[in-house]
Amino acid sequence: MSESKPFIPRNKPRSWVIFICACLLGLGFGLLGLAFALFGLKSVAFLPIALFVVSWFIGGIFWLVFISGLISGRYINIQHKQWSEQVW
Repeated sequence: MSESKPFIPRNKPRSWVIFICACLLGLGFGLLGLAFALFGLKSVAFLPIALFVVSWFIGGIFWLVFISGLISGRYINIQHKQWSEQVW
């Protein structure tokens, strides 16, 4: 068997990983809310749409954290590390 890769990459900053996960979750919540709205379940569609907005807001915050670290040069010599030891 080949060695499996972890879901969370160990050579990326934490802020980048949270940004990507938040945006993907937001996309899923948005599609779910859209499906509920199309099927006429507008009262139920409120929750996925609210979670869509929250996910993209969190993604936006961590994108700003990632960009500020990228501009400041914090990620120049990034190494493979455990999640708890990786830089933001």
